[in-house]
Amino acid sequence: MDKFKIKGWIIAASLIFSSYEQAQAQEFGQILAAGADDANQYFEQFLTPGINSLGVGLAGGWYNTAKPHKIAGLDITGSINMATIPDTEKMFSFSEQNFSQFLLRGNGGDDMVPTLVGGSPVSGSEIYIEADQTIVYPEGSITIENEITFDTPTGFDLDDIPVATGMPTPTLNLGVGLIKNTELKFRYLPQQTYKDSKFDLIGFGVMHDVKQWIPVIKNLPFDLSAFFGTTRLSAESNVELDYESTDTSTGTRTSVKGTGKAVFESTATTIQAIISKKLLFFTPYASVGYNIINTNFDLTGDYTFEAENPSAGKNESITVSDPIAMEFNDAGGARMTVGARVKLLILTIHADYSLQKYNTFTAGIGVSIR
Repeated sequence: MDKFKIKGWIIAASLIFSSYEQAQAQEFGQILAAGADDANQYFEQFLTPGINSLGVGLAGGWYNTAKPHKIAGLDITGSINMATIPDTEKMFSFSEQNFSQFLLRGNGGDDMVPTLVGGSPVSGSEIYIEADQTIVYPEGSITIENEITFDTPTGFDLDDIPVATGMPTPTLNLGVGLIKNTELKFRYLPQQTYKDSKFDLIGFGVMHDVKQWIPVIKNLPFDLSAFFGTTRLSAESNVELDYESTDTSTGTRTSVKGTGKAVFESTATTIQAIISKKLLFFTPYASVGYNIINTNFDLTGDYTFEAENPSAGKNESITVSDPIAMEFNDAGGARMTVGARVKLLILTIHADYSLQKYNTFTAGIGVSIR
């Protein structure tokens, strides 16, 4: 991947649907027309695999040995973390009983529709809201008199991206050795902008040699450390909705218009015990630990919903604020990692694999000065 493609993937991963904001703004408006509850329900199922893969990826790439640097030692390492999304999560079951207004048709008799990473739905598949429905929002209710229909939303197709099994998550770490075999690690990416989107990343970690405090094993020929690290990725993207549906035979009209922001924040914290053994230029390592992944995704702003029926002299309007608010907290859990590093003078190359809820492959390269 060249740097432009990598930058594009960072933005796509960090904002999740930033690449959809213009191309599918109409579909967002139609989804929101079903009310806040249905919109949140649909978006949560659509986005969960991509968001979880990204969050787990943020917890990786922190280390490639259990041995902290000596005082004033430095390490700069860049990694790519790929948290694999299972095939079973590329689609989700569209169960009409989970929605107040949404119905599905034209899906070949199947109820499976794509998630963010599921590619295209069945040709002709569409979601619709029947006419003469009362839609309830926290701010009040509105009756839509014409049917609202839209194509089932399309996701990314991971099969079209070479070697991608999930959302690629790049990380860049700086490590500095301190006293008592302790090393501080930092991650930082200043705010970046891309079209109408912006994002930034910050994180810190600490590795400490615990073997030195255990008399029975402190002189044995391996390294054993405890590690704590946390990373926060924040992103936002401008969103403009301008959807209108008119039934020419009756003159009834439904519209959703407004501007706001898609706001995304993911925090990934990991606590691990790491063991490694240096064999000349080759260092195998392993770890066990636990991840805590928390992600919030919100659509903020004010959106005006209108339903007009000229023949009945009816024109309803309601303004809804901040209609989407979702939390994703189920990507964490126990993890076990095995990997190895090769060091040639000051150059390091490493790769590891973590068994966890979303199994993750990590590969990286760096410079290490003891």
